[in-house]
Amino acid sequence: MKALLLDYTHPFLEADLEAGGLELVRDFEHPFDAFPASHFDAEVLVIRSRMPIDADFLAAFSKLRVIGRLGAGLENIDLNVARERGITCLRVPEGNAQAVAEHALGLLLALMNHIPRAQREVRAGLWRREENKGLELFSAKVGIIGYGVMGSRFAEVLDAMGVEVLAHDKYKSGFATGNIRECTLKEIQEGCDVVSLHLPLTEETRYYADESFFNGFAKPVYFLNTARGPIASTEAMVEALNTGQLLGAGLDVLEYEKRSFTSLFDGHMPLPLQQLLDRDNVIITPHIAGWTKESFEKMGRGLATKILEAL
Repeated sequence: MKALLLDYTHPFLEADLEAGGLELVRDFEHPFDAFPASHFDAEVLVIRSRMPIDADFLAAFSKLRVIGRLGAGLENIDLNVARERGITCLRVPEGNAQAVAEHALGLLLALMNHIPRAQREVRAGLWRREENKGLELFSAKVGIIGYGVMGSRFAEVLDAMGVEVLAHDKYKSGFATGNIRECTLKEIQEGCDVVSLHLPLTEETRYYADESFFNGFAKPVYFLNTARGPIASTEAMVEALNTGQLLGAGLDVLEYEKRSFTSLFDGHMPLPLQQLLDRDNVIITPHIAGWTKESFEKMGRGLATKILEAL
């Protein structure tokens, strides 16, 4: 069988696939319309986020049986067409769940203790202790929206620290463990000090965090998004920060990212993004929450195992 790799992957993944009897073909540069004819008899496709796997793409691969994505999201794949064709689509969210949980925790601690601002001030010769007085996470109530692999792992990390966690998932029930409390979105908006999004990007979740979402909180909150950028409206975030409805935001993803996640935007910087960048109480990282040495290895091993099992 032939596996076509369209993005750089981990050596562990490639070695395991070859050990499983697959012939690997690597093409990390050609666009779809420049693929050589020899690509189109592949039974397996391994991707990250370089190009959309849409209906036209899938129609060109008559033998395709499995698509494996080295990552957590499948939003770049036309899942309806794949399902109609009987193509198995695989992902490995468990590979980077710990990394995402730790990154989300780091963003939250940095926000609540003004760490980026305090560092900038010290470098500028300012020693402002009272102005940078922080808050203890232990005293906060954290709401998690989306209790899949990512959201549940972040909840477990917080629970282990003794933090009160409320979790909401529209499509799940009976999932809470330990001291984690399952609840409605309204309960999160009424009682939490922090809200963290862990949702997939779908047509249903696009701009989930909009103006009405932020205005629905009974008190000002800290906001985290380590999932997908278009889940949260940047304009709505800016407005909530301006009114004080948001105390701060920790963002690893932005709605202006390219679909490949390789760069932020083309051309002129959007005004809402500039307004975020100008604020001391906003921390933005370049989509690296799930990108660690360990997560890359775990995703590589895990995806190879899943592909071979599916075959």
